[in-house]
Amino acid sequence: MSRIPFVSLVTLALCLCTGLANADEPAVEALTRVVNGRTFDQFVQKALVDYAVPGAVIAVAKSDGPVFVRGYGVREVGKTALVDTQTRFQIASVSKFIAATAVGTLVDRGIVAWDRPIATFAPQLELAVPYATQNATLRDFFAHRTGLPAYTGDLLTEFELEPAELVRRARFLPFDHSFRERWAYSNYGVFLGQQAAAQAAGLTAPQLLAHTVLEPLGMKRSGPVQAILFEDENRAAAHDLDGSVMAYENVDAFSGAGAVVSTGADIARWMSMLLAGGVFEGRQMLTDATLGAIVAASMVEGPSGPLHDPNAAAGLGCDSYHFLNRRVVEKNGALNGVRTIVSLIPELKVGIAIFANKQLTVFPEAVRAEFLEREIGASGRDLQAEIRSEQASWTNLVAIPKPPADALPMAHPLDAYAGVYQGALYGQLRIAATNDGLVVTIGGRPAKLTLWSGDAFLLTFPNPDVAPGLLTFRFQNGAATSARIDGSRVAGTMSVNYGSFTRVP
Repeated sequence: MSRIPFVSLVTLALCLCTGLANADEPAVEALTRVVNGRTFDQFVQKALVDYAVPGAVIAVAKSDGPVFVRGYGVREVGKTALVDTQTRFQIASVSKFIAATAVGTLVDRGIVAWDRPIATFAPQLELAVPYATQNATLRDFFAHRTGLPAYTGDLLTEFELEPAELVRRARFLPFDHSFRERWAYSNYGVFLGQQAAAQAAGLTAPQLLAHTVLEPLGMKRSGPVQAILFEDENRAAAHDLDGSVMAYENVDAFSGAGAVVSTGADIARWMSMLLAGGVFEGRQMLTDATLGAIVAASMVEGPSGPLHDPNAAAGLGCDSYHFLNRRVVEKNGALNGVRTIVSLIPELKVGIAIFANKQLTVFPEAVRAEFLEREIGASGRDLQAEIRSEQASWTNLVAIPKPPADALPMAHPLDAYAGVYQGALYGQLRIAATNDGLVVTIGGRPAKLTLWSGDAFLLTFPNPDVAPGLLTFRFQNGAATSARIDGSRVAGTMSVNYGSFTRVP
């Protein structure tokens, strides 16, 4: 794959749109102080080059408003338009934190509650485990502790299904661990929780985001669906690992799990509200109790954060960990061609948001670590070197797995695998034998099958953000009778289970 040259350091001109008129002095001093020969702004400019990121926006906010909002670099490689504080980005899973904020407004109005069983206000939601159906709460869905398998169901965003159908299909997704047993990141789960809350309020999920958060905060260039990106030309393009422009990923179907679009200037307004205890321009948007419930530790996650805090925890649509003596509340995100992160230090009433227009770059983590050391204190470790070493692991998330060294030859002729197979969650799996191998669609969406070993084939998708699985056929009397797509047998990559499919006679 050819490598497209990135912009030079000279081209990385920055646009400053929000001034420091209302700046809090300690926060400004932390950013302007020279550390290792650089101010914070100079660190960001160098990191942009080090990680070959075309463009980014950084927003630092205090409880009384933004103190630093700047755009860096270009919106798209090969073009001259610069990123500024009004440039629209897909903010990916940072959307979950905003969605929790939106649901929080309904909690304050008494429409829903974090710990009331969803069955009491959304009886149409049925899970594969009856006990979970009757007892799961909004807290369970937003803290990823329902028992739903991690990342499973993400393919459904490409099926163009109505929200009601997405809710109906949840009953067909088997659990792979017990209800509330452990944390397992589920985009599907967050969608289900948000959808239940929105429906209880008589709103669609996108309306919930817009009417309760984006509009009241005056986030005029933000929106709950991808279409907001295209209202004008001031948007960040998505860039692949090699710097080439790639297609935007549309996850509107899962709404607040990852679909929000925003800007540096807009996200600073939302951060300021959170840091001010739910107050924005004199209005109480969230009560202390509700905001406290959102950021509180609701489920153990395991080591996280720059210092790998062993007691990191899931909040509602967010996470938390300790950096030295301070608690950090955070949410990161990734979609095709974009990386995002928001980190808040509640005790210091300061936070940062970083949006970058490149696939799976650790640039946001590098900038966040620099910010935390400036605001909280030096860690005594070379965090930048540690973060650079983590880039390979991020890159491997979208690497195509390789068959085992002892792989067996194909066990049956191609025609033996061809046919139509039916599954409850994803619908039809159609497989055809051609001169070029097996051609497959799942739920009408194209995929690729590559021989793995014997009767097992690796299933991959055009969208690199959709995880692969291992499709294994079962034969009886020489004919394929069923197929199962398992993720656990694909070591060293983020793979998922797609369930079982029965061959249609």
